[in-house]
Amino acid sequence: MRLLLWDVDGTLVVSQRLVGEVYIRAAVEAYDLQEDLKHVEWSGKTDSQIVLEALALHGWSEADTVARLDRFRERYLSGLEAVRERLVEDMPILPGVQETLTRLAAPDVAQSLLTGNYEPAARLKLGAVGLDHHFDFRVGAFGSDHRDRTKLAPIAIEKAQRAYGVSIAPADVVVIGDTPRDIACARAGGARIVAVATGHFSADVLAEHRPDALLPSLADTEAALAAILGR
Repeated sequence: MRLLLWDVDGTLVVSQRLVGEVYIRAAVEAYDLQEDLKHVEWSGKTDSQIVLEALALHGWSEADTVARLDRFRERYLSGLEAVRERLVEDMPILPGVQETLTRLAAPDVAQSLLTGNYEPAARLKLGAVGLDHHFDFRVGAFGSDHRDRTKLAPIAIEKAQRAYGVSIAPADVVVIGDTPRDIACARAGGARIVAVATGHFSADVLAEHRPDALLPSLADTEAALAAILGR
């Protein structure tokens, strides 16, 4: 069996404004901040890692930040639920994604997610734009599984082996993502990595991290299939 693990933001969809606003508002409320959340690089990080790094800039210790993570998570998820209907306009599906996901469906292929999103956030985002039916959420790995993204590939493999009752070698796992952290995550788990330059990182920057395959986007479906399936 081949296990395909997709990143969400920047790979399947592009979040333009709304999700970030909900995230910042949730952090401000959960941590009683008197100012907006200080900026850190978000791309390729888990939801918890982002707030930990940002709160450190506000002088919070890791222990104190972790103590309120559940409070933050609850506010963030309820905030996303409140704007669900608006996500369709604010979070467009990237070119070629629908066709590629549909063409990859096969009895010996499982598609799920490897993302820094909390699992309920990933479900909500992809459900809002109509992509959720492509993925088996039982076997994905999420920011709610571990704060360190490099730990996520083995978690996804273990879940898939339990769910399907088969042995899955890391070589049969493909991670598809748009950041150097996706590449590092795949490498840490022994998986193949297909990088797509549809997020905040150019093809030249991604190439420096030596992914197994590099695509400008998924718009060329045949090229995407060949890269993902290793043809």
